[in-house]
Amino acid sequence: MSTLVARTATAKVPPGVDYTGLMRTPSASVPQSLLGVTLGLLSFVVAAPLVIQALAGAYWLAVGRPGDFAGTYRALVAYEIPFGLAAYQLGLAVLIPIAVGLALFLHRVRPGHLSSVLGRIRWRWFAATFGLAVITLAIALAAQHFAGADAAAWVLNPQEGWWAFVLVMLLTTPLQAAAEEYFFRGYLLQSLGSMVRAPWFGIVTSAALFTAFHASGNAAIVADRFAFGLLAGWLVWRTGGLEAAIAAHVVNNIASFTIAALTSSMAQIKATTEVTWEIAAWDVARFALFTLAVWLLARRWNPERLTPVPIRTPKRKGRRGRPV
Repeated sequence: MSTLVARTATAKVPPGVDYTGLMRTPSASVPQSLLGVTLGLLSFVVAAPLVIQALAGAYWLAVGRPGDFAGTYRALVAYEIPFGLAAYQLGLAVLIPIAVGLALFLHRVRPGHLSSVLGRIRWRWFAATFGLAVITLAIALAAQHFAGADAAAWVLNPQEGWWAFVLVMLLTTPLQAAAEEYFFRGYLLQSLGSMVRAPWFGIVTSAALFTAFHASGNAAIVADRFAFGLLAGWLVWRTGGLEAAIAAHVVNNIASFTIAALTSSMAQIKATTEVTWEIAAWDVARFALFTLAVWLLARRWNPERLTPVPIRTPKRKGRRGRPV
C-alpha cells in the first residue's frame, strides 16, 4: 500500500498553506475539483445503499431467512434490530475509501493530508479535543435538563435489548462519524479550497452539502445540521486538521444513541423527522460551547495550522569559498 501511495501521490502539497489549501497543488484545476466533488457525491449515493443492502442480506441469510427479505430489511434500516445500526453505519463508512481514492488517484495527494496539515492524525490533540467534547456535552446536557427542556426525554425507560444496541453503536459510531468528517470536512473542504482560496467558500459549501445529505423537511433540523457543519468546518480550518470535528461528531452521536436506548428506543430516534426550535437551539449552543472551548485551548496548545515550510540551511564553504 505504501508503495502504491508513493508512486501515485506525485503532486506536491504547497508549503505554508492552511488546511483548505492542501489540494492547491501545481496541477490543480477547477474542472478537476468539480469532477472530484461530483464523483464523490455520486459514489456515496450509489455505494452506501449497496453496502447496507449487502450487509442486510448477509444478516438475513445468517439468521435462517426469516420471512421475506424486504420485511427484514425494513426492520434493520429502522433500527428495530441491533445489526441494522451496524449495517447502516458501515454503509456510511464508505465515505472514507471514497475520500481516500479521490485524494490519491484524482488529485495525486497523499491521503494522510486529509487528516491534518502534517499529513497524519495528531493523536494528542485529538485526545485533548475528545475530552473537551465530553466535558462540554456534559455541561450542556446538565443545563438542558435543569432548564426543563424536553423533560420526557430524561425519563429512564431502557428499550428491550438496549445493551446490544449500545454495544453495536460503540463499535460502529466512531467509524461512521469519522467517515463523514473525512469526506465532508476533509475531502470537500480541500477540493473546494483548491477552487477558491477564501476559506469561507469551502466551509459554507461543505456545510450546505452535509445538510443536504441529512435531508429533512423540518426547518429546525436543517438549521441544526447546517450550524454543526459551519462550526465543524471552521474548527478544521482554525486548528489545521479533522481531530476536533471528529471528536465532536463521535461524542455527539454516542450520546444521542445512548440516551435514546435508555429512554425510548433507537427506532424512535431513527424515525425522528422534526424537532422543536428549542431543541435545535440547545444543540447549536452545545456545539458552539465546544467550538469556543477548542478555540481557547488552541490558543495555548497552538496546533499546526499551516503545512510545514522547508528550512534551508546554508552550505558550508571551503577555503576558497566553494560549497562542500
